[in-house]
Amino acid sequence: MSIRGSIPQPFLRARPPFPPCRLFASAPPPPAHPRAGRRLCSAALAASALGVGLYLDHEYNARTISRNARTLWNGAMIALDYKFNFDPDSLESINALHERAAKRLLYVCEKNGGLYVKAGQAIGIQAAILPKPYHALSQLFDNAEPLPYPVVERAVRDELGRPIKEVFVEFDEKPVGSASIAQVHKAVLKDGQEVAVKVQRPDIRKHAKWDLLAFRTLMHLYERIFDLPLSFAAQYISDQIEKETLFLLEAANATRIGDHVRSDKTLRDSVHVPRIVADLTTQRLLVMEWVGGAIRMTDRDKLEGAGLDVKACVKTVCEVFAAQIFKYGFVQCDPHPSNVLIRKHPTRRGKHQVVLIDHGLYVSLEPEFRRQYCQLWRSLFVGDLSTVQAICSSWGIGDAGLFASATLLRPFHFDGGAGSQAQGKRSNKTDLEVQRELKERVKGFLKNYEMFPKELIFIGRSMRIIQANNQALGSPVNRIHILAVSAADNQLTFPSPTRTSAMRALFDYLRFRLALLTIDALFWWTTMVGWVRSGGEGGGFEDELETQVRRMAQREFGVDIGESAFMG
Repeated sequence: MSIRGSIPQPFLRARPPFPPCRLFASAPPPPAHPRAGRRLCSAALAASALGVGLYLDHEYNARTISRNARTLWNGAMIALDYKFNFDPDSLESINALHERAAKRLLYVCEKNGGLYVKAGQAIGIQAAILPKPYHALSQLFDNAEPLPYPVVERAVRDELGRPIKEVFVEFDEKPVGSASIAQVHKAVLKDGQEVAVKVQRPDIRKHAKWDLLAFRTLMHLYERIFDLPLSFAAQYISDQIEKETLFLLEAANATRIGDHVRSDKTLRDSVHVPRIVADLTTQRLLVMEWVGGAIRMTDRDKLEGAGLDVKACVKTVCEVFAAQIFKYGFVQCDPHPSNVLIRKHPTRRGKHQVVLIDHGLYVSLEPEFRRQYCQLWRSLFVGDLSTVQAICSSWGIGDAGLFASATLLRPFHFDGGAGSQAQGKRSNKTDLEVQRELKERVKGFLKNYEMFPKELIFIGRSMRIIQANNQALGSPVNRIHILAVSAADNQLTFPSPTRTSAMRALFDYLRFRLALLTIDALFWWTTMVGWVRSGGEGGGFEDELETQVRRMAQREFGVDIGESAFMG
């Protein structure tokens, strides 16, 4: 029996005497618009496609699309910022604009990593030209998260055609160092030899083309923004950076510089270049001799703890780089402390040995350029200003004084001779007027871009890093003296066309050595004064030179050069 059947019929037929109240009832929903539904569906499909695309880009395309999109977006924001917010009459506004743009560029380089780090450092090379906020780019740290060991195993197997266990009896899974291009593992070959295995990151070659295109584009963009000569060497710098990804070339560089050192009677005992294991080296895998117990050249505590003479170590470092520039014509352009190591001499008790590693970035110097460069250094010290002017003109350089200061990393003025300090004071001009004058002088620095030896860009970088290394240790040696002596000595090795010119070259050499006595006296005086003022722990010769250069830049150009400009 149902419940309905038990209820009296009158009650079932009862209806309310008045319509139900609709005061709190919801209105019926409006009919759905077909276009809104289609738009929502399209948006959901687009978001899904974007998510899938980003996932595939991350997993299978080494984040190439996202990296390029990040670069394009920030590049566009920088360009638009300069276009709409640049106020030529407000120095405060200009400085704020530079700060914003530099932060964006630094963010892109750090976020993208890889060759962006190298490209950012290359832009930082222009520290003397670009506004101060951009100097931070020169201090980008070249480190990265280590590759997972399975990726390393796969890379070795792909390059050698054999698994790691068939090639090495030991292979440390944890890398001893990890950078933007590669990471290094310690291993042992079947014959018992300890080796360092440099494994390239698998996505570097995928990124290289786009990363370096972005670098060249940025150089052209900044050339238009600042109206300064920045892009003329972009392709050359880009080509040099790309060479760091070619490990067969790095192996050839290491072999070449090793041959130079081993044939140099003055350096072969105090400098060592690890030998390459050629039959295990490919374009993406580099195997070389392992050097144990080596110390970063700027780690004074460890050097002294090992019983090594810090001054003697730094002297050897400066001598080998002077030989690279003026004698071998083959220059390592990334001599950071991690790439220039010191160890106890393996056979001579109490002696040191400099170990050079990381040979990806080198420049070769043609004999004629090397002869001119030797002559330039000699002429700067003997006051042969006409020769300095002539060499600079042949290189397309319009401001010989500015170039001389950049070469020596110390103030140089043609009106006062080598080593004179700037005495003139800035006139009562506004900072904005001074910056405009500086811009015009920089624009006139190069008269002919095609004639300018682009190798000078990397030679200058190498010299700045060596200066910084010496300075970090309190300037124990007179770096300028070592470079100048090497230049003068090697100039005599070039043949003279006539007996008269040979005799004059000898006479000029003697004048040069006398001129160096002044530099030596200044070096010892500066060292002594710094030591007395600080109670034995003061700054040295390099600190004084840096102070002079910064003072000259401020007095003559109104430019505040940050410390990073001297760090390479």
